[in-house]
Amino acid sequence: MEELFKVVLEENEEILKIYKPHKLRTWFTSIVIGVALLLIFIPLIIVGFIDGFGLECLVAILLVSIFVVGISVPFIALWYKKTIYAVTNKRILIRTGLIGVDYKSLDFTMLGAMTVNVSWADKLLKKNTGMISFGSMASPMMNSVATAFTFSYITQPYETYKEIKKIINEHNENKK
Repeated sequence: MEELFKVVLEENEEILKIYKPHKLRTWFTSIVIGVALLLIFIPLIIVGFIDGFGLECLVAILLVSIFVVGISVPFIALWYKKTIYAVTNKRILIRTGLIGVDYKSLDFTMLGAMTVNVSWADKLLKKNTGMISFGSMASPMMNSVATAFTFSYITQPYETYKEIKKIINEHNENKK
């Protein structure tokens, strides 16, 4: 997987750790969203049926709801396939995308805060997953979640947090 980051690595930069989102946790989120959407559309269909809307209208609502849920599957699959996180000796890298590939980076010198968030879904699945968010002056954290720099659905989030924190501390000590 290291070769996937070669296009953005600087001179004398090496990847120290690579992380991949937990597959089941990734799919669980999309399934929950899909079910929630269906739970919104099904009452619309029932109300439409009771109120005497035409069969065409009810079929259209049903088809739209199935389409919305069905279209999320390939998007989640693409996101999962392309999403990889890396920690180098200089910065945090996030590789993601749907159609193309996007890279985000946050230099250790700019890093201002880190948080670990273990949600109800992480606890429900009992797969020891969570999110690690990184904040900087340019990209501050809001409500304990960084919008731009987040390692989502990471296995062993607390241990991973400690690993990354140790790498950052060692980098900062070497800079002095």
